Amino acid sequence: MNSMMSTEVSDLADWLVGKVAAYLNVSPAAVDADIPLADCGIDSAMSLSLCADLQCEHGFEVETTIVWDYPTINAIAEHLVGGQGG
Repeated sequence: MNSMMSTEVSDLADWLVGKVAAYLNVSPAAVDADIPLADCGIDSAMSLSLCADLQCEHGFEVETTIVWDYPTINAIAEHLVGGQGG
């Protein structure tokens, strides 16, 4: 992964951490980007909200199963920045 892509992945992962923290009503510092979101407490309703937020705020068209197909924040960010997200 080149440094520009690495920066984009990091930026998207940071954004995702903020969103997940808001959904869970916790500090972003409490969200580990390498732990499956389901293990953190993200449920299907929250995952649908995350899909909508990704589309509205970043223009990604994602499958509603993204949280289950790419279970961690880092996996989602790498998938989307890698060109698979829309």
